[in-house]
Amino acid sequence: MKLTLIGGTLFVVFTTICASQTVAIEVRDGWMYSADSGMVTGAFMTIESHSTVPDTIVAVRTECAEHTEIHTTVRNSDGTMGMRPIAELIIPPKKAVVLKPRSLHVMLYHLRRSLRSGDRCIVYLTSKRHGDLRVELRVRR
Repeated sequence: MKLTLIGGTLFVVFTTICASQTVAIEVRDGWMYSADSGMVTGAFMTIESHSTVPDTIVAVRTECAEHTEIHTTVRNSDGTMGMRPIAELIIPPKKAVVLKPRSLHVMLYHLRRSLRSGDRCIVYLTSKRHGDLRVELRVRR
């Protein structure tokens, strides 16, 4: 509300402020490999920050699996490739982090049901700044 004086008359002017609310973290292109119940599979996505400050993904959970971890791919001392869990994934400001095969990814252990091409699995990424981010993964292959 704003009070305006025009020609000696006081007017009350109501204004509406239309602000577009920008999503601080956008997760898109989520998918995962198909796998049988009880097995392990990988999940992939793009996590993009529209914020001017960094954020950190500190956990992942899903009803589709008993346990989940964020992994990075490393070269072992014998030259072979391996994976190792990481405690947190930093999302730099105004940047995208791509989780893809043979790189950063999410591992889902002990699937609670078989997941076939075309199925869906909901995953929640826990962000330090924004809480839980819901991601729908498409199952393929």
